[in-house]
Parts: sequence; structure tokens; C-alpha cells
Amino acid sequence: MVSQEFRMANDLGELIKEFLQLIYLIIIFYICYQVLNAILGGTWATENIIIAGMGIILAGLFVIVGFLIHQAVIIGKLDERTHGFEKRIDKLEKKKNY
Repeated sequence: MVSQEFRMANDLGELIKEFLQLIYLIIIFYICYQVLNAILGGTWATENIIIAGMGIILAGLFVIVGFLIHQAVIIGKLDERTHGFEKRIDKLEKKKNY
């Protein structure tokens, strides 16, 4: 029962992640279209292009920050699991020397 709830939560997290990636791609394609439209003689103002580019950069920063937080959690778990290894190795070396 617990594993099913965990799997459902994991699937929900993956679903949200994929949904946000899809929205991100749609926004990128839209901005690329607008930039090409402005370059080829459209009426979109240059300031709006710069603001949109800054929005994409800001969204990318949020993704990077989320990734770094995730990595910090994983490294913290790894550090917690391997915390006592030094003491265990010292004990084994002492037994080996006797």
C-alpha cells in the first residue's frame, strides 16, 4: 500500500515535470516565431524581444536552481549513508594489524 502511494506521487511528479517542459518548449517556439517575425519586418517592438529573452533566461535559471536543489538533496543522502565508513575502515585496519 505504501509503495503504491509512493509510486503515484512519483508519477504525479513526473507528470508535472513533463507538463512544465512542454509549456517551456511552446514558449520557446512562440518567442522564436516572434523574433523571426520582428527580423523579417513584423511590428513587434525590440523592447518586447529583449523582455521575452530575459523571461526565457529567468525560466532557465529556475530550472537550474531546481536541479541544484535536487542534487544537494541527493548528495546529502549519500553523505548521510556513508558517514560512518571512516570509523568502520579504521576498525578493520586495527583488526588486520593485530
